[in-house]
Amino acid sequence: MSRTSESPKGEEHPPEQRFLFGDLPQESEASEAEVRASSRKLQVSNGYLLEFERLSQLLSALVRIGPKGRITRADIIDETGLPDRSIEALVSMATAMGILKPVIQTLTSHGALLAEHDVFFERQGTLEWCHYRGAGSARNLVWFDVFNRLLVIEEPMTHPEWNTWFRKELAGSYSERTLRKVVQEEVHFVVNGYLEQKLKTLDILEVGDGEVLIPRRHRNIDHLIFAAMLYDFIESHGGRTLEIMELTHLPGSPTVLFQLDADSVRALLETLHNEGLVRYETTHNLDQIRLIPGYGPEELLQAYFRGRKPQRQGEIGGARG
Repeated sequence: MSRTSESPKGEEHPPEQRFLFGDLPQESEASEAEVRASSRKLQVSNGYLLEFERLSQLLSALVRIGPKGRITRADIIDETGLPDRSIEALVSMATAMGILKPVIQTLTSHGALLAEHDVFFERQGTLEWCHYRGAGSARNLVWFDVFNRLLVIEEPMTHPEWNTWFRKELAGSYSERTLRKVVQEEVHFVVNGYLEQKLKTLDILEVGDGEVLIPRRHRNIDHLIFAAMLYDFIESHGGRTLEIMELTHLPGSPTVLFQLDADSVRALLETLHNEGLVRYETTHNLDQIRLIPGYGPEELLQAYFRGRKPQRQGEIGGARG
């Protein structure tokens, strides 16, 4: 498994790590999105690259191990023969993309779908969902802030300038040694992942004139995957409706992560509305999405991976009453 450089033995976790992008929705009680963002993690890659063939090995090993209440790194090492540091890095990346449950290291429902239907990460929708969960989770500090701040509101910068920017922003929260090593590793992990690894097929990031890194709009997103993202994002913020302008500006939203403009979003929403998967409300001065009871991200992902139409809860096994 490829490494960018030798990682430090540990990672410092300050008691409070502020958001670099500060206008996440505020609610009276902690939403799922806020829980996901708690205790932001600087070190996701542990100095390794986002090599999906290694993640395939991890998924295959977990399937062979079978159902357990908790899977240890020792279990995975025995099954794969990979060294402990490699397994630590793979588990961290898979957790960052919502494939593994933290601590117990078992497959999430999404991870189980991947293991069954796309263990080699060959489908576009698989990579779109991995990008959404990796870049859309505020807990993944560098990954999130690249796609929700650097590529959204900052002037274009080069790869080395991204390193400098993060070191300045995080100064005082981590030791100088950690910032020198880990920031360089994590920024390279993201840049390499989208320019050299399988995520490059999404064509979201490119190198422009003067070696600056610039975003590209991903226009061909699968509509079922987009629907799953909408349900996941809106529900994680504790709601059932969302204004289109909010959707196009809130950090972590699929529209921000895929650089979609309002017209592209409305075209996707019209498709989902016509298929009965969301309600796109534009009358009486409204311009908002309303989620439909009975649908959720898990069912929409299952429909995508199993090649069938989504079924509302209550319709499975019979007509909805």
